Amino acid sequence: MKKIISILLTGVALMGVVSCSDSSYDDKYTDPSKTTTVGVPQVFTAVLNQAREWTDLIYYRYYCQSTTSGLFSGVVGDNNNPGRFMGAGTGRYDDRWKSFYRVVTQYRLLEVNYNNLPEEEKPANAVFYHLARTVTYGQLHEILSLFGDVPFNGAGTLWNTSDYDAAKAACVYEDDVELYKQILNDLKETSDYLANGVDAASTVSLQRQDYTVAAGDVAVWRKYVNSLRLRIALHLSTNGDCTTEAHAAIAEILNNPSQYPLIDKNSENMGVEADTQSDSFNYGKSLSQALRTGNYAAGSPTMLRVMNVPENGIPDANTDPRIQAMYDSNPDGEYVAYDINMSNAEISNLEEQKQQEYVKRGITTANYYCEIDSQAVAGWDSYMGNENIMSLWISAAEVSLSKAEAYLMGYGVAVDQNAAKENFINGVIQSTEYYWNMKETSSLYKEGNDSYRGYRTLVRPSDAEIQAYAESIWKPTQQAVCEQLWLNFSFMNELEAWNVTRRTGYPEVYFSRDNQVSSYPTPPHRLPYVNDELTYNSQNCQEAISKNYEESTGYYTPLFWAKREYYKMIN
Repeated sequence: MKKIISILLTGVALMGVVSCSDSSYDDKYTDPSKTTTVGVPQVFTAVLNQAREWTDLIYYRYYCQSTTSGLFSGVVGDNNNPGRFMGAGTGRYDDRWKSFYRVVTQYRLLEVNYNNLPEEEKPANAVFYHLARTVTYGQLHEILSLFGDVPFNGAGTLWNTSDYDAAKAACVYEDDVELYKQILNDLKETSDYLANGVDAASTVSLQRQDYTVAAGDVAVWRKYVNSLRLRIALHLSTNGDCTTEAHAAIAEILNNPSQYPLIDKNSENMGVEADTQSDSFNYGKSLSQALRTGNYAAGSPTMLRVMNVPENGIPDANTDPRIQAMYDSNPDGEYVAYDINMSNAEISNLEEQKQQEYVKRGITTANYYCEIDSQAVAGWDSYMGNENIMSLWISAAEVSLSKAEAYLMGYGVAVDQNAAKENFINGVIQSTEYYWNMKETSSLYKEGNDSYRGYRTLVRPSDAEIQAYAESIWKPTQQAVCEQLWLNFSFMNELEAWNVTRRTGYPEVYFSRDNQVSSYPTPPHRLPYVNDELTYNSQNCQEAISKNYEESTGYYTPLFWAKREYYKMIN
């Protein structure tokens, strides 16, 4: 942690810069010339630090995603609370938007300073330009998957020009298809750059500025870049106007493994390690706070179904071996999810009734409905949390399951069911190892106890049992593969879980109509453009709305890469 803190102190963050819609540009940038003296390596750290609001397991990210993509994807249990399909609300969507454009502005600062360097100094700084762009593109992908068309190439310039009108005019909404093509092309460029050898002096400097698990190791970053490109290419491979480019990217990656190596084992998982010396990196504390803000730890019927939990809630020999590492049962060993056929009051009353029964049995604190594992993640109380939990960006399991889908569906490569099966089994095994490792290395872990309160005996499955389960659930169908991809994301990356369901319709997720509100009675397809944009960048925003929205809110307009119907209603 001391290294992380020292890295952050040497980075110069451009404070307060938001999107094209910010009304207080002039107040914040009375002297933008001050930013031009910042070194490129230091701004790289500033890009990392600004992006971590949504790359890392931080309270705000987790709360907002749980109320939106977590619920809409079917990861988080739905207790039929009124107004639930509006998610975190427009104010939080504004915050998400502004956070992204703070990243963009940091990147523009780095980009301008890099481009203004003498030619002889650029080789020593190129790695920072490429990796900052990669981090920014990871966030751009998320914003595109939430909103569709957004300003990007013209955004984040006011600090440099001090011309409000010009900056506003430049903030036009760009076609999301074209932006995705740009991302795929530029990530390839970065991967090729990293493969061709990075300036020796810059690698030493990178080690000083990089607080991710890569710690300045270019080989680790190279695998991350390729794995991110694979994630985004798969995201674009099923539907829409970018399938040709996406399939070409997948073919390039999978057909040239030495040129485009991927994250292929859990020891190579990319992200940021936790440390409790600073609340900023105490991810367990942040997660526990977010999970205890509402019912966001609740498992869903979809989750239990995909994990092959029997209807009685008692795991059997056919149940997913991750169940004890990912979720807490109730004291009777039952995994019970909210019943969407019941009202919110009925769901709450049943839980209260069961808890009263537990008290009579001497169990004073217990959950009736299954919740995210109290040892692996969030403990029992706010701010408790697993102090060792890592902020995961991309995992080996995701990569293996992505390859499985590509080979099964013939995305850029010839259909190969054998390769699909091999990668599927490997992905399930890697995912199981990841979740069990997260539990067994937790600061809250109690050997032999299933949950933090120790209601059941914990039994880790053997390697043979994990292998056998992975083989038993293999089917040569997109549903089988994508259910496992969704399950691997689960509560660790709820946005990508929602991306899977919107793209493929798998797993099948069911909802009950919210008849208690007049607006937003069903889950959305995207998030609406934010209020600040409608106010301060109105002309550009209204043009995007006219072009893209099929109805007034945009909430129910599918994005180009997604299925028109990705969920089912029971009423």
